[in-house]
Amino acid sequence: MDATEPLRSFLEGAARPVAPGEADVLTGLLGEALSRARAAWPGVEVSSEDFARHLGARVAREAPLAEGLRALAAEDLYLARACLAGDRTALDNLQRAVLVPVGRAVRRVDASDVFVDEVLQLTRMKLLVGGARQEPRLAEYAGRGALRRWTEAVALGVAVALKRGTVKALPLDDAPLVSELRTADPELALMQERYRPAFRAAFAEALSGLSPRDRNLLRLSLVQNLGVESLGVLHQVHASTISRWLARARQSLLTDTRAALSRRLALSTSQLDSLLRVMDASLAVSLSSLLDEG
Repeated sequence: MDATEPLRSFLEGAARPVAPGEADVLTGLLGEALSRARAAWPGVEVSSEDFARHLGARVAREAPLAEGLRALAAEDLYLARACLAGDRTALDNLQRAVLVPVGRAVRRVDASDVFVDEVLQLTRMKLLVGGARQEPRLAEYAGRGALRRWTEAVALGVAVALKRGTVKALPLDDAPLVSELRTADPELALMQERYRPAFRAAFAEALSGLSPRDRNLLRLSLVQNLGVESLGVLHQVHASTISRWLARARQSLLTDTRAALSRRLALSTSQLDSLLRVMDASLAVSLSSLLDEG
């Protein structure tokens, strides 16, 4: 490999020219950073050019290039770049070395296992998936400090917002659910209108009974239109496993909604089944009403 390629990529990322006499110093620093990063994360693969460009983009604008490069947490930036590229070994290391320790900090907000699991699921989603209007949060990590500490701040922000209710895992105050379910059957439409509060409450009850993982899977699949391959990378399992999880979560949601409706309403078996068939066909719209974080 041409030894000048990493330097060229670094300067592209920094969008600054190299100072006279600085090229050799930068080339040596880039080689050292790459060696340390690969030693810190065995089996994680990022090309030297890609890594150098990633470092260059994060050098402080006010600092000389060599000084700015020395100040970066290069090993953690290497892991972050690999995670954003979907490297499975990197994702394993992110879970083991970053998210699991972060879970201990989250317990200072609420020590319950359910709460911690919910926060870590949402944090992982923010780090690796982002949202409709923003890139994955991990892309914002600038390497000015340890990745674990930076991620801890993200997770604690999620935890505090979740605790206060300003960000909800199950935002149930959006547009009414039943009005979004479409049916050509006038009798069934009348039932939906008549039993709207009970239907909405039953669906919300069933949704809250799902595990945090299943709620997030349904949100990402049906509301954000993430495919099984992307979900497999996010959860570090094969796409076929994601398909099975989604099928079970969907069936559990329908079954539990039916049970909750039967407790609330005096409907016949055929009426309940008809309502659930409409719900099944419109599940993505239904979940958008309850899960979309807008």
